[in-house]
Amino acid sequence: MVSSSLRILDKRLDCNQQWTFSLDGVVVEPDHIYRVSVFNLPEPDIGDYKINKTITIPGSLWDPDVTTAVSLDKELGKFSIVVSFKTAQYSERYRVSIQSSGFRCSKDVSKIQPFFVRCKNDCGRPEKIIDVCQDPVNTSSAAAKQQPEGFKVQDRKRVLIIYSLDHPLYKSIVLSLCAFLASKCGTEVVLDLLDSRRLGLLGSIQWLDWHREQIESSSDKILILCSRGVKAKWRAMCGDERVILREDACSPAGDMLSPALSLMVPHFVRSASFEKYIVAYFDNVCCEEDVPSPFLITVRYKLMKQFEELFFRILDTERHEPGRVNHIEGLSEDEYHRCPSGRALRDAIEAFHAYQLERPQWFENELLRSSETSVEIHDDVKTTKNLSTHSVPDWSHVSSHVETRDVDFTGDGTGLNVA
Repeated sequence: MVSSSLRILDKRLDCNQQWTFSLDGVVVEPDHIYRVSVFNLPEPDIGDYKINKTITIPGSLWDPDVTTAVSLDKELGKFSIVVSFKTAQYSERYRVSIQSSGFRCSKDVSKIQPFFVRCKNDCGRPEKIIDVCQDPVNTSSAAAKQQPEGFKVQDRKRVLIIYSLDHPLYKSIVLSLCAFLASKCGTEVVLDLLDSRRLGLLGSIQWLDWHREQIESSSDKILILCSRGVKAKWRAMCGDERVILREDACSPAGDMLSPALSLMVPHFVRSASFEKYIVAYFDNVCCEEDVPSPFLITVRYKLMKQFEELFFRILDTERHEPGRVNHIEGLSEDEYHRCPSGRALRDAIEAFHAYQLERPQWFENELLRSSETSVEIHDDVKTTKNLSTHSVPDWSHVSSHVETRDVDFTGDGTGLNVA
């Protein structure tokens, strides 16, 4: 706020002309709105004593006229993005940023930051949306091959994963599946292990119910991964002996599956269709007997044998259409492990499968008696640390979906040069 006073004595303008005032030295910001008020003190007997006027300061006069071009090198399997723009008269340095979600089909954002003398690092940054889409779908029938344009995955889907912490090796499988869904399939994954801050603020029931409501009001899905622990905890909810797993006792959030089943099973059985819920299990380390009875009325998918069918459910797309069968490259049982995240998932499944073969009573060994629970939580800090540091190769794809790369440029009369 800037204020100034002016005292006028015995000065009158002829013919009732208005006074003219000016104020110099006030620094204003582009794209801001200012209000100028003029007061007459003391208040006159007739007329207004205050005049208000709103002034809008225009933004930068620089029009970068940003254009983008996207090309694909099919041999190398890489995209190239070229960003072109006009330089400004009073800026010799620029920073170009391309923010990418890193998936096959994405809306990338290009930002150009000039460095003018007055605003320096706070100058306005024009943005340009870059539509980068690569169609990963081909078809298996001759009729479909005559149609070069298969369906494109336009919308990024979200999946809430419900599971049981049966064992550290099974937790590694769940995390690896999340990495594969995010990096290979472009799916947003909601998992308690990846949202510990919000989970700690809301609590398990509120966290689960909030995500359930979000998914119920959208086209997103809830994926229920069935296992020995899921079946045992469901039986405990139906009156059997209480089940406490070693991993639940070591987890800060505790048992997340039991409250999830309490919230979601009533909605599941009352729903007109089961399109929101997807039931699956890992065939090599689990079996169909691990599926709780309420979920036996819907399709159960074997992973990774039927992962492609499951992903079509996530996309709300029919795999089988008249005259053709849709196929997404890299998601079948024989192909999914050819990418880094898929390879990590296969290795995690094989490691747990080998562990089960060596220790047939592994699940019974993971069960805790009530007297052992407090000891397990407080007694062995080293064990807790070891259980929480199971790393997943290629996990950066899940911890951060957005990658930004900044490049500095200098502008001259001939064009742009990399600084």
